[in-house]
Amino acid sequence: MLAMILGVTVLSATFSILFTFIIAFIGAKLGQKLHFPAPFMIGSMLVVMLFSVLTDTAYFPQQAKVIAQIVAGIFIGQKLTRSDVINLKYVIKPTLLLLIILTINTFIFGFIFAWLFDWKVLTGLLATTPGGLMDTTLIAADFDSEIHIVAIMQLVRSVGVLLLFPTWIKLFSTENSQEKTAEDSSPVYGKTQLNKKHFLIVMFIGISGGLLGYFLGFPAGTLSLSLVFSALFKLRTNISAFPIQIRQFAQILAGSMVGASFTREVAASLKTFIIPAILLIVIYLLISYLYAQINKHKGWLDFTSALFASCPAGATDIALISSDYGVNMNSVAMIQIARLIHAVGIMPLLYQLVSLFL
Repeated sequence: MLAMILGVTVLSATFSILFTFIIAFIGAKLGQKLHFPAPFMIGSMLVVMLFSVLTDTAYFPQQAKVIAQIVAGIFIGQKLTRSDVINLKYVIKPTLLLLIILTINTFIFGFIFAWLFDWKVLTGLLATTPGGLMDTTLIAADFDSEIHIVAIMQLVRSVGVLLLFPTWIKLFSTENSQEKTAEDSSPVYGKTQLNKKHFLIVMFIGISGGLLGYFLGFPAGTLSLSLVFSALFKLRTNISAFPIQIRQFAQILAGSMVGASFTREVAASLKTFIIPAILLIVIYLLISYLYAQINKHKGWLDFTSALFASCPAGATDIALISSDYGVNMNSVAMIQIARLIHAVGIMPLLYQLVSLFL
């Protein structure tokens, strides 16, 4: 009897995942047809969000993000060249600048939000932390904070930024990127035959690195090590075999996960959190613009790459989207990974220090 119940449960969950992915795929194709920015992620995310709110049946396990992280890491690693490795030393200054700006911003607006909206101080700090939804919510459980507020604010920030950021890019970025556009830089395997043996080797190497990072459990480990393994293999052998369809599949996966997490309950809670949510999104968009201007003035990063590097959404999501804009993906990925590690590894230590005075 128990086995039958478990079987029915698994079958039901599998059907929900499959149906949600089909909805996401339709959204991706619709986004492509309507010329959405980053159509495979934004289109899938919007349609799944709508489906989730209307039916409350959308389901996509957050564990699937491991697949998206591995694919993003392999894709970026396959784009890495020897000159990119040499130029990574130039990412140190923009990375430190971003971490300083984000730390100051979190403490200033964390205290302001706590005062304005009558939250606990640690709730305000965690709600304005530019980290991942799952990581930050788990950290919030270890502090004297209102976890539901932190979770909702983190989710709304991630979704809001992902939806608005492509338009933000088009509005302010008028410069040419350092690299070719995605269409030019991505291998077109319809014209050049994909070497299946090389592709399988690349996937095996990248997946091995990603799984190692996942089981080690350190922040951004899956994305980081899949990227490192893929890049080392590419630099050592000069073998590059990664069809664009795999990246598009990962974008749809990411869009499905974000869209499915936007439930009726979250939509209903927006009545309460709409003002702090809008303020938080606007603040981070302005910080991104300020950061890009500083980098442009200093000559550290091109304007568009700096915008992507400072975008406070998921590191994997930004890595997948940035490839559609022809930016310096390697610099963006390194800075995004550093941001995530800082948010979930360093910031909690500062919050622990603050809690001693509360």
